[in-house]
Amino acid sequence: MRQVADDRAARRARMVGDQIAARGIRDGDVLDALRSVPRHLFVPDALEDKAYVDAPLSIGYGQTISQPYMVALMTELLRVNVRSRVLEIGCGSGYQTAVLAELAGEIFAMERLAPLAERARTVLARLAYDNIRIGIGDGTRGWPQEAPFDRILVAAAAEKVPPALLEQLADGGRLVIPIGQPHLEQTLTLFERRADSITRQPGVACRFVPLLASAALSSGSGGPASRESAPLAEQGGAGGEKTVTMKTVEARVSGRVQGVYYRAMARAEGARLGLRGWVRNGDDGSVALHLEGDAAVVDAMLDWCSVGPAAAVVDRVVVSDAAPDGSLAGFEVR
Repeated sequence: MRQVADDRAARRARMVGDQIAARGIRDGDVLDALRSVPRHLFVPDALEDKAYVDAPLSIGYGQTISQPYMVALMTELLRVNVRSRVLEIGCGSGYQTAVLAELAGEIFAMERLAPLAERARTVLARLAYDNIRIGIGDGTRGWPQEAPFDRILVAAAAEKVPPALLEQLADGGRLVIPIGQPHLEQTLTLFERRADSITRQPGVACRFVPLLASAALSSGSGGPASRESAPLAEQGGAGGEKTVTMKTVEARVSGRVQGVYYRAMARAEGARLGLRGWVRNGDDGSVALHLEGDAAVVDAMLDWCSVGPAAAVVDRVVVSDAAPDGSLAGFEVR
């Protein structure tokens, strides 16, 4: 067991030296945080052997854990210190959250998908972090009850910064977010507030899953890592029931997407999410999909499509509205 732990620590050290420090990250505290956080605990068991590779990895629900270099770069741009109150949008598996918790005084981490938030809570509790609170809800609205924040990190792409996040940024605060079109290349961008003035500094090219607004919010139950519930209110229709909006789309995915088990993995993900539809290869090397179901679930599947299985390289996802197909009973490969 000790040998396994030593091997993981060695792999972490190589990751930091070869993939992060060698690419220009100079902040010693950030490098130490990346050496300390066991990234293998934040990825699915089946991908543990890839945990210290400098690449994003699927964590389910159409989401990914960011590549270590990008985590380091975003953290360095924030300039976090022990006095910082940090809002993180897109907690995901909790890896970026843990890196921030190594450096900052308080972390308020928001995640749209409850299963991911609960999984992150479990892992962060196991690692005994006591300066993290996790909320489940719409990250585009921020966390107004705890504002202002000295630092805000958004681990999902938007065409522009949600106004609520800029409003919740403290004077002298820094906000890092990928700006650009969903499913296409974006630019990692730093925003700084000085009184009523906001400056913008574009940086490196990147690609993140889209930042999505949620129709409903739910309160996070206080777990060992969160200490108390995130003060977000449940919103629903009459009688407390949530309104379900159905959606039908067709998508065409371009890139290295054939011969990499894209169809098989898409079928498995679509079936797991409870969608109706199909996936098939196109003559031009693309993959086509038909998706029917709850709008939020369809959007989650489209997020997955923008990443695909580990061997895929997705260049573009083109989405169009479609008519429902009453003959579909599940999700199939065609």
